[in-house]
Amino acid sequence: MGSPKTHPNGLNLKKTTSLILVLILIISLTLSFPSISDGSDSGEGMKEKKVVLGSRPPRCMNKCFGCNPCRAALVISVRHRSEMADESVGQRDREGYYHLSWKCKCGNKLYEP
Repeated sequence: MGSPKTHPNGLNLKKTTSLILVLILIISLTLSFPSISDGSDSGEGMKEKKVVLGSRPPRCMNKCFGCNPCRAALVISVRHRSEMADESVGQRDREGYYHLSWKCKCGNKLYEP
């Protein structure tokens, strides 16, 4: 049996090759599965998901006609009387549905964003 081949620096050639292959595998796996926890939205899929998740609060700066503090508020819309008079099956099925919308609020007053 012969002695194992060594690199000019004195390293075993099989160990060096194995180490390089393991490093390449680790790097390729790291690049192919980006971390979700870092909050980056580099992919188009992440951007689409953010749009689908829901609306964001409006910027209410200067929307309350000088009233301060003007802040975003999530408001439940009141159902129209014509909808309440309609007793079709579709309306009864949506009885528990509440339409939510963003408004700008200052004190007890609501403003359109």
